[in-house]
Amino acid sequence: MSQVKSVIQKLIPLVNLELSYLRSERMIWISGLIFMIVLTGELILTAHDHARLRTAAERATAAERENWLNQGDRDPHGAAHHGTFLFKPVLPVSLLDPGLLPYSGTTIRVEAHVRHRLTNRPAENDVELIRSSLSTPAKLVQGVIPLLLILYGCGAITRERQQGTFSIIRSFGIPWSLLISAKNVALLVVAFILVSPYFIIGTGLSLYFESLSGAQITLRVFLLGMGTAFYLFCWSCFVIMISARTRSSQMSLTVLLMFWGITTLCLPPLSTNLVSLTNALPSQEEVRKWSNQRKYGNEESTNIYRKIREELTKEMLTKYQVKSTRELPFNFSGLVMLETEKVTDRFYQEDTDRLRELQKPYERAVAAAAWLSPFMAIHQFTASLAGTDNYHHDHFDAAAEEYRQHLVQVVNKADTQKESPEALRGSSLWKAVREFEYQPPSVSAISHVLWSPILLLVIWLASSLVMAMKPNDSQG
Repeated sequence: MSQVKSVIQKLIPLVNLELSYLRSERMIWISGLIFMIVLTGELILTAHDHARLRTAAERATAAERENWLNQGDRDPHGAAHHGTFLFKPVLPVSLLDPGLLPYSGTTIRVEAHVRHRLTNRPAENDVELIRSSLSTPAKLVQGVIPLLLILYGCGAITRERQQGTFSIIRSFGIPWSLLISAKNVALLVVAFILVSPYFIIGTGLSLYFESLSGAQITLRVFLLGMGTAFYLFCWSCFVIMISARTRSSQMSLTVLLMFWGITTLCLPPLSTNLVSLTNALPSQEEVRKWSNQRKYGNEESTNIYRKIREELTKEMLTKYQVKSTRELPFNFSGLVMLETEKVTDRFYQEDTDRLRELQKPYERAVAAAAWLSPFMAIHQFTASLAGTDNYHHDHFDAAAEEYRQHLVQVVNKADTQKESPEALRGSSLWKAVREFEYQPPSVSAISHVLWSPILLLVIWLASSLVMAMKPNDSQG
């Protein structure tokens, strides 16, 4: 314990010395102040967008449920085809990292025989598209703060070597590891000051907009904050390590800028663009044609609706020994709807599985590139916790499909009942269809998505520390 206290006592003056230098540089505190103002403004704008989307989704959900319950004595068959609309709830944490939210759609129609895709993307709004292409709170923190740390810390060691002060400091018997640690801590303090609006304002707004249970949303915000802090710690160690292993500040700056540019600007688009050259994804219209061709047929295949109706007609007439479907003890059209729904559900599930297989090369390319790009790794981590990644998009889509099947099943079963006082009709039928309540996956359910980015950052940090702590007094 006394040794730790002694090390801390020696470390504090060195950290203060480094911070005093950073404070004396006008460029550092002016650029830092400008960045914090921009970050604060972006957080406020994102919070405004979040509140707007959240309010719109809640109002639309309530209105759609009201419309469904107030259909009166409508024909069940017509209600199944008309269906309703579901709206993806916006998680409070998403304002910290909007991720794919502006591009993944927020509305889905549920009806019989058709599995729709999510539509109504926020990025379809021109102003939102312009803003999204420039910045988000997460991109500013994950992309711009490392750039500022490069500018502030690229000369942490090389500057003192070139000025001749480094050898003087070392002559006092101060260990190399203590000097490196002091400069790491000083740069990390600057990073935490820069990111403070993200932690304070972002966390406060996330908790204010809380819609999940307190423990769940708090855990997501906590892990996101810890992951971001660890990412910035990795960057500060890496910057100091490069400064310690290069001969001049110019060389250190060049190496760091090249690394930042390749991993932050080049690899993210390159990872998917290369795959698209050989594995182009189909458009939504092409995906729709997959199932339509099997449902409605062509010159070589039969209309599946007609085929099922013909087969059921023969089977039911034989089973009940009647001459017409009107003589059956149930409504024949309702039975046809039930049976055709089973077939079309299978078609759409096969098409969904086929599409996901086509998307796997892109997912593998992004996962592989993330092992080379800390920026992509931390973005994957924060987007998962914010509920704005592909996993959460697919999770909502699956929940919407499950609800669609429930709605169609209830209405079609009611449609098999012939008109009578006992038949399920009107408000009783509409209430029998439960209200859609979406529950996002728990943090434990997405843990398999989180471990890989953290493992990469740990490896990156360990490599930086090992190289940084190796004495390098000879250069200069």
